[in-house]
Amino acid sequence: MEELRSEIRAAFEKEQAAHPAVPAMRRNVVEAVVAQPRRKSNLQWVAVAAAAILGIVVVAGLVSTRLGHRASVPAATPQAGQLKDYGPPPAGVPLIYLIDPRNGAWLQAYDWQGEPRGTIKLPQPVASGYRTVYAAPDGSGFVYQPQGGATQYLDRLGRPIASGFLSPVELGSGWLWADDSRHLCVVTFVSPSGDWRLYTKLPGEADHLVGIIPTVQPISLASCSFRNDQAIVVNGTGSWDGIQSPSELWVFRISDGKVLSDYTYPYPGSVATVVASSDGLLIAEKSSQTGATRSTVIRRVSDRSVVASLDPSLQVLAFSGDDSLVFVVSGPDSVTTGRPTLLSLIDVRSGQVTWHEQGALMTGMEQPNGRDFEISLDAGHGKTGPLGTFLIIHGDGSVTRIPGSYTPA
Repeated sequence: MEELRSEIRAAFEKEQAAHPAVPAMRRNVVEAVVAQPRRKSNLQWVAVAAAAILGIVVVAGLVSTRLGHRASVPAATPQAGQLKDYGPPPAGVPLIYLIDPRNGAWLQAYDWQGEPRGTIKLPQPVASGYRTVYAAPDGSGFVYQPQGGATQYLDRLGRPIASGFLSPVELGSGWLWADDSRHLCVVTFVSPSGDWRLYTKLPGEADHLVGIIPTVQPISLASCSFRNDQAIVVNGTGSWDGIQSPSELWVFRISDGKVLSDYTYPYPGSVATVVASSDGLLIAEKSSQTGATRSTVIRRVSDRSVVASLDPSLQVLAFSGDDSLVFVVSGPDSVTTGRPTLLSLIDVRSGQVTWHEQGALMTGMEQPNGRDFEISLDAGHGKTGPLGTFLIIHGDGSVTRIPGSYTPA
């Protein structure tokens, strides 16, 4: 029996030397076994039991030691700061495109839930951010203006499909993507005749002349809706936060060029800004006057009837895609100065504020046919343009934040 016990102990000690068990485990077990009450008539049985228990415990210790070593190895993780290629963006899914500062030639696609859905790779980096690449409202196409080259139209995968007009700055023009994300509306000043022309464009096809606007004053596009067959043109200086100091407003039927309405404001400067919904059915006018009787008014384009009145300190920047909400900013010069200000979502029908936050707003866009907005708040200046922290504000007031800082496309 003593010889058997020696062989068992030698075998386990050899194995344990390669994979040490928990310190003092064997000593503790042996001492515990020896300390148990024993009957003199069963000394041999006790010896066998102690050897067996010792063997089981040592094996268990070896197994736990091996598993412990295996669990301590960290799982492989992607390299920090690695730029991800999410592959071709899916068809038929409205997407938001952002320019990653780590590679200005890559456009990263996110859906309206904030999930990455694809990557577009341009031939060269976008040197000045959102000023040289413009995504369609649903992300299914792009207007791309590379440095030193002609404007190109790209399909949803970033492949060229046609060449187009030159830069609006070079032509003295303005343009908008239509609400169908396929066409564009363009206004161009024609110097020999001294008037403005309204065109529609479909990439790869000839331009379509819609109508002539008989003025030499600055003209801006407020809305281009192929779904409702109308475009809104305003006499005033346009910017991304509205058309400043409008004096006259025209509504054209796109299909045949008929002027559906021509409204002249009572006197110059009576309205500070005009913003139109993407479907061309509503406009928001912010009064330039002060006083209790003045307000920011939302009107129907068809008959100028008042839909809602807001506090005069509020300026509407955009309507939601379904016209149920307005995105507003409060405070004088809050948009143009770049200083943090109060941003809010307001329900048009009830007047209820569904969301608000303080921040320095950079850009924004509305979800096509939906209730959500995507905005960027100033996060500093990057190599590809101004960097922003991007938020998707849902119609119910909840917010999805996209990690990192980007430049909008």
